[in-house]
Amino acid sequence: MRYKIILFMALMACISCDTWPEDININPNAPNGLLETESDSDVDPSVFMIPMLWSTVSGFDYLAWNVIPAVCEYHGKTKSLSQGNRHKSWHAFDDSGFWVPMYSSIRVVKNLRNAALKAQDVRYEAIADIWESYTFSMITNLYGDVPYFDPISEQPPLLSTYDPQSEIYPAILAKLKDAGEALNRSDVPINQSNDLVFGGDILKWKKFANMLRIRLGMYMADAAPEEAKSILQEILSDTENYPIMESNDDNASFKNDGVERPSVLYNISKAKIEEAPFSNVFIERLISLNDPRLPIIAKPVRKVHTDPTTHVLPSNPGEVKYAGHLYGITTDNAHAAQWNGGFPFASALGDFFRKEDVTGQPLLESASTPTLIALYSEQEFFIAEAIERGMVAGDAQMHYENAIEASFNFYGADFTGSGYQGAYGSQGVAGLAEYLSQPDVDYNGGRDKLTLIAEQKWLASFFLGLEPYFDHRRTMLPEMRASSGAENFGPNGSGSKFPSRAAYSDSETANNPGNVSLARSNGFDVPITTDESRNEAKMWIIRNNDLQMPIFQEPIYSSEYPVIASVPGSGTDFLSWYNDHWDSMFWWK
Repeated sequence: MRYKIILFMALMACISCDTWPEDININPNAPNGLLETESDSDVDPSVFMIPMLWSTVSGFDYLAWNVIPAVCEYHGKTKSLSQGNRHKSWHAFDDSGFWVPMYSSIRVVKNLRNAALKAQDVRYEAIADIWESYTFSMITNLYGDVPYFDPISEQPPLLSTYDPQSEIYPAILAKLKDAGEALNRSDVPINQSNDLVFGGDILKWKKFANMLRIRLGMYMADAAPEEAKSILQEILSDTENYPIMESNDDNASFKNDGVERPSVLYNISKAKIEEAPFSNVFIERLISLNDPRLPIIAKPVRKVHTDPTTHVLPSNPGEVKYAGHLYGITTDNAHAAQWNGGFPFASALGDFFRKEDVTGQPLLESASTPTLIALYSEQEFFIAEAIERGMVAGDAQMHYENAIEASFNFYGADFTGSGYQGAYGSQGVAGLAEYLSQPDVDYNGGRDKLTLIAEQKWLASFFLGLEPYFDHRRTMLPEMRASSGAENFGPNGSGSKFPSRAAYSDSETANNPGNVSLARSNGFDVPITTDESRNEAKMWIIRNNDLQMPIFQEPIYSSEYPVIASVPGSGTDFLSWYNDHWDSMFWWK
């Protein structure tokens, strides 16, 4: 079912997620005022590559850093209780500024496509289709039903329709297939300096198109299993015509720089970094697996407690200590900041992503940290899952282990260096083979295989854009916990359920109440009639999924907190809470 939404013309009204950018559908043959005359017919399509790529990448960096890591339990925030790890995450999604830049980027895609059509350059035309499909996949995965067919049409009307996700997905997948088939292995590379994702390599763009088909096929596997199965089978049975990623050399990432397009991890202030240390869930799982990525992804703690009866101590056996901040505090910003001494006692973002000076300010080289888009390891985990679910034939264990090895190689992780020895001392493992043979990693060690795949994929997917959220939402594996206090936020947040989507914005509701009401009524499995019901409503790809999370007992401030020197009577029941509830936060315990 399709329904109307009025497009607003003024950017000043476009301040929240569901508001349209100015002129998004006007003059599609001259996006951004370019290519309007015949004299422009010789414009080199390559000049539009960087603006197209950057417009999308810079549009999701807020979500990728400030929201997704908290929602997916990578971060344990010390401030801002509206973030996802408090399970009142609607505010964070709604204020992300995602809608406007994403739809603006579709206009920039049209720049490239129009120039490619004028130049009769099939390569750039196909790349425009691939990038448009990637951008729209994020839009529909975050919101559900969205305008799709009208914005991409040659003559978009002023009244654009919201299209069902069940129609958007097949359209995107068909466009990706056609675009991939239009690119030939023997094609001459495009301009290398303007392609900040693949350096002009046409085969890598072709592989990326098929990787996106695999990704979206798996995302819709519960809603349209036969269609998803057909996509996976077509690709994996004919990798000559439908090549896929073969190593980390095929990874898709945007190459940021320190001048015009710096990484969001460079731009983030020291204060914001201190608001987002890693969570105890993420750090403890890495430690429990003797994982070599720990000293690369995370920095050691700055301070260490010594008394286990009054505070949480780092659990890694090496001399260089790592710890996470408690995930899921729901009561107060001050409480979150005071837990276990706060930021100095928790591990923050490691040098792989952000190198800092002694004061915590980022070094210039951090401005070039790439923005991750799609990874070879991610693809291998998808294939392992598809095989395990019976969607395609193959060796699931081989792809699972390939994915783990690829992730280690991506990070440059090893088992003999000073970082690993500092973290684990003599209690680490000797190498990849021993890592894979551990009971909690061994593919044939008795654990549920889909949980194994999802858990390792979660570990490998930190800062992979919005994908960790989209992926966990469909599988609900591994079984991340919500704190008991999160249940208090059901009426105005996601409560103890994993967030199902980003809500339509307040601005959209105020200016177009009839259209928003129609969208809420028809776009989901049940009508959205109240704030409380919005997390009950699910978009097409997750209609068969249960988003309820298991619950752990959140500590009571301040008696069950570690001792706080400035708060008399704090910590009196900490040890009792710790002994009774700490392990219940972790699905592997």
